[in-house]
Parts: sequence; structure tokens; C-alpha cells
Amino acid sequence: MEKEIKEIIESNRGYVTRKDIDGHGIPSVYLSRYVRKHGLRRIARGFYATEEWIIDPYVVFQYAYPKFIYSFGSAVYLHGLGDILPSYLEVTGPLNYRPMSRIRDDIIVHTDTVGESYALGVVDVTTNLGNVVRAYDKEKTICDLIRHKGKVEFETYVKALNLYARSTNKDINKLMEYARILKIEKEIRSQMEVLLNAD
Repeated sequence: MEKEIKEIIESNRGYVTRKDIDGHGIPSVYLSRYVRKHGLRRIARGFYATEEWIIDPYVVFQYAYPKFIYSFGSAVYLHGLGDILPSYLEVTGPLNYRPMSRIRDDIIVHTDTVGESYALGVVDVTTNLGNVVRAYDKEKTICDLIRHKGKVEFETYVKALNLYARSTNKDINKLMEYARILKIEKEIRSQMEVLLNAD
């Protein structure tokens, strides 16, 4: 079992979780023994890492609260639609998902009351530390920024839309499909016409 746990840690580039162990059918007692024997650090409940692993708050938080999807400012940063690392994590959860017992200054939580839009455009993205987390894709992020323009920092909003419009891997068809589902076609079309014709 020790070999399997070591392989999981190597695959994760330095950490192992209780979910990883369960997913491989390894009894948890073997994880406890491995942690003690190899001096792994306890990063969070059920989350252990080597001494060398640099703590990635995006990974740790999403492990603890798996239904939260990185959105708004966090998605902007993860997709390279902004150049400033936010001092907080911004996430969206489904209706009635309130797993945190207290409000945290470093977390901004949004709730999506519609299941279809909550699940729309969820993709795997890589953090600046090389770990994979779930976030809304660029097109859903742009839709969210426009839908909730009044709640988004002006600088973040303007830079994200401009960088998206200039990006070579944007998908306008997907953007308009999301806009139709979210019932904001007019707003999206108006913004994109201005941005895409700016040059």
C-alpha cells in the first residue's frame, strides 16, 4: 500500500488526500501510517503534503468545499484575464450550499439559485502553482461579469472584457450560447460589438 500512496503523491505533485485514498480502495489506516512514517504535513482535514509542497489555497479550499466553483475574480485570474493576484478567493455554490460555519474575510461566496447556470461552463484549470482546480470557463466568466456588473470592481471588469476580446482562443459562439441560456443576449452582443470593433 505504501507504494500506491507514494504514486498518488507523485501524481499530485506533492500531496495526498483522504478522497484519493478512498478512490483507490486503500484502507485509511495505511494513510495514517504513511503520514507518520514520512512526516507529511497536515494541511487540512484529510489533506496531507510533503515538506516541499507549496501550499496552494485554491486546491486546499476546493478540497474542503468541493461544490464551490471558482468564479468572478478568481476565474478571471485563473484564466489570465487579469494580472493581479486577488487577496481573496471568489467562488459560486449551488442553492442552499452553506458548508462554512463562519464568514471569512478571504472568501467571497456567490450562490446560484438555478441548477442549469450553476453547472454551466465548469472546466479544469491549472493554478499558478501547477495544480488543477475547477472554475467557470472564460465564456461563463464573461457572462457572469456582465450579468453582475454592479457587483464587480470596475478595473477588473474592464480589463477582463478587453483581454477576452483580444484573446486568440475565445469562443464567441459558446459565449452567445451561454448568453441565450442566461437570458442576457442583448447585453453580451452590445458589449462584444463595442470591444471587437475597437481596433
